[in-house]
Amino acid sequence: MSPTRLRTTLTVVLSLAAALAVSHALAMTEAGRFPGAWRLISAEYRAMDGSLVESPWGPEPQGMLMYDSYGNMSVQLGRRERPRFASGDQLRGTAEEIKAAFESYNGYWGRYEVDERTRTITHHVQQAMFPNWVGTKQVRHYKFQDNKLIFTTPPIRRGGQEVTGVVVWERVQ
Repeated sequence: MSPTRLRTTLTVVLSLAAALAVSHALAMTEAGRFPGAWRLISAEYRAMDGSLVESPWGPEPQGMLMYDSYGNMSVQLGRRERPRFASGDQLRGTAEEIKAAFESYNGYWGRYEVDERTRTITHHVQQAMFPNWVGTKQVRHYKFQDNKLIFTTPPIRRGGQEVTGVVVWERVQ
């Protein structure tokens, strides 16, 4: 093998080894555990004493949370059973139908960053069904347990009461 070909081969092999090492190092961090698809298991709000206040998306909520390795995220949450608009036209719902649709679904997307030191993930919301969230940072404490990802919100006001949100996701296989 010529010296030039040997150097080229060695460069390719070393580059592949470095890429594999970086990929493996990322997978070993907690931040590396986020990318992928997650299915909603439960979502509830708890009073500061830990008692259940409400499960806003019902006893069998549906949802999907997606993270990619480039820092993008998207989340959708909703009730399993949602009333349909009688007209069948998205722009012709009654006030009651629109209110029910808004209250039974939530979604937003943007960028995310993980702080392993504080065990928080921050969603930088770029667009959201709830317009007040656009441009905000939604911080969640996280923990991994078995094949689940559990988020807890800092205390927030909801319906005039201070509560903590607890949302459980399961990795989609």
